[in-house]
Amino acid sequence: MRASSAVFNSNELIKIKDQEWLNRQRIAGKIAALTLTLLEKQVREKTTHSLIELNKIAEDFIHAAGGIPTFKGYRGFPAGCCISVNRQLVHGIPTDYKLFDGDLISFDLGVTIDGAIADTAITCIYGDPKSPQHLKLVRATEESLMKGIATIKVGERLGVIGNAISRCAKGYGFSVVSSYGGHGLDYDTPHASPFVSNKANPDEGVRIRAGMTLAIEPLFVLGPSNRTRVMDDGWTVVCDDLCSHFEHTVFVHEDRIEVITDRSVL
Repeated sequence: MRASSAVFNSNELIKIKDQEWLNRQRIAGKIAALTLTLLEKQVREKTTHSLIELNKIAEDFIHAAGGIPTFKGYRGFPAGCCISVNRQLVHGIPTDYKLFDGDLISFDLGVTIDGAIADTAITCIYGDPKSPQHLKLVRATEESLMKGIATIKVGERLGVIGNAISRCAKGYGFSVVSSYGGHGLDYDTPHASPFVSNKANPDEGVRIRAGMTLAIEPLFVLGPSNRTRVMDDGWTVVCDDLCSHFEHTVFVHEDRIEVITDRSVL
């Protein structure tokens, strides 16, 4: 989601979700997590090389599990899975590009169950990394995701998330992208208020409330520049250097945070 200070600092459009939503979102989250696990396996075992084939695997799996690929047709997006390679940050359209050893590949997908959405992303390396720094970039981005989630607590402000993410990036010497970031989720709406910045002060943003459902989405770049631009296809966002992207959907309870797209419990 693009940065917006208006939705970062306003409670007006944030809809609190109930148990019925959560029940459906848990199903969507499990399907989304299983889909990412399958795609990661394809990359690890070098089973599938073409991006368009990987997208088909994702779409077929989601449909077979009873879900709807959230992104397909959303604002005209042509695929069920955003697949971004190397300097492509987010929103990559799957093509017939075939992966090479050392490519960084990010999968970003959503699953909808009766209007409830789970959104998740992962970055993998196809084959052996070309540099230890590439593997470090991927691991640091995932670490920052978990650190950001660990700060979420009812009564805190949203800025604690971005503060944890940006501090993690700085600690590893990587750039963090703040022009895109996390977001809320709403009925049949994958990008809703509030915007969840990847770089913020802890006292910024709206206060976190029970019933919020958020997609936390750190985006790291290997080099010093965090500039982005959109390619001519109108979707694919690219950076000046290799980049990495992870995402989990979480649900805020009064006393805990539930990671809806957790792959470790499958």
